[in-house]
Amino acid sequence: MSNEKTLMNESLKYVKLYNWARTLILSGVMKNGDKLPSEHMLQKKFGYSRQTVRTALDVLEHEGLISRVRGSGTFVSYETGISKSGRQHIGLIMSYFADYMFPQVYEGIESVMHDRGIEIDVTVTRNNLNDEAVYLERFLNSNVCGLIVEGTRSTFPNPNIRYYKELLNRGIPIIFIHNHYSNLECSSVEMADARCSYELTEQLIENGHERIGGIFKYDDLQGIERYRGFMECMSDHNLPINDECIKWYSTKDLDFQFSKKSLSHFLKQISECTALMTYNDEIAETFIEFAETRDMHIPDDLSIVSFDSAAFTDNDNNDLHLTSAVHPKYELGRRAARNLLRMIENPQSSRDNSSYRFPVSISNGNSIRDIR
Repeated sequence: MSNEKTLMNESLKYVKLYNWARTLILSGVMKNGDKLPSEHMLQKKFGYSRQTVRTALDVLEHEGLISRVRGSGTFVSYETGISKSGRQHIGLIMSYFADYMFPQVYEGIESVMHDRGIEIDVTVTRNNLNDEAVYLERFLNSNVCGLIVEGTRSTFPNPNIRYYKELLNRGIPIIFIHNHYSNLECSSVEMADARCSYELTEQLIENGHERIGGIFKYDDLQGIERYRGFMECMSDHNLPINDECIKWYSTKDLDFQFSKKSLSHFLKQISECTALMTYNDEIAETFIEFAETRDMHIPDDLSIVSFDSAAFTDNDNNDLHLTSAVHPKYELGRRAARNLLRMIENPQSSRDNSSYRFPVSISNGNSIRDIR
């Protein structure tokens, strides 16, 4: 695309929306003829002005990726052609496409596969096991040469293991990203979630915080691992964890758990806490926006640490930068793709050699107040 280099300038506010839509379209998640959310919905989703949304849509339309029909809406006008090309392809199963995560992970995978002339067939389960089963059955019948998987409801034993075992029996290698299944032996490329959480918690403790709450996701392995690191660090420093100050949520009850009523109740529960760990930066931003409506300011009234280093808060408050575990989005995609290629090219290679945990990296934010 001719404007790609220009759009990589992160100071351009519409880049996030542009990259989100462009990646979903080029990857095939959004297919030719699919309708995009309305301008109003995109404004709400990204927190942008109407003009910023229109600027992003103008660029997408100029590149031929979308078309706008007066009175009907905006539609994808790009055909991936993966099913017709006859070229070698891999399957990619994502549990969901976070606006700030999926584009970079996908671009890392695509950068490796493009050099080998291998196409990517993308599916999104939205953390639904029935959808995962449908896509796995499809891949069994589509001659994929390999599979990259972000596990669905990865905390729990997976009921679709028979599909995975059939793929492996056919000599189709599988590598997981972000998580893995306890009842399937496969390689994976992940963050060192527990260790990241331990070091984030230790930063809070070193700044005088002893009463620390948390928000964790319980249906993905990342959430459990992040809680484990938090718990182990508190225990190693002989600090108690008040279970009333831990908020758990899942994909299915996300809207309820982050409703005004539920967050109001949680604020009361953590009234004695001086710090909070959140599952990721998206959750941190949601909490911060709500807390500010209750005259709570970060970090003066509550310190916050998080995961992914997505810099959401930069949009509206240039003074606040979250202290956050850095997610190696693009590099994680590249690492998983390279490892999968090695498994495709050498089926006898040890799967253990294809597993990898990224070293801990913490961004230097200012969301921790020193209360010593």
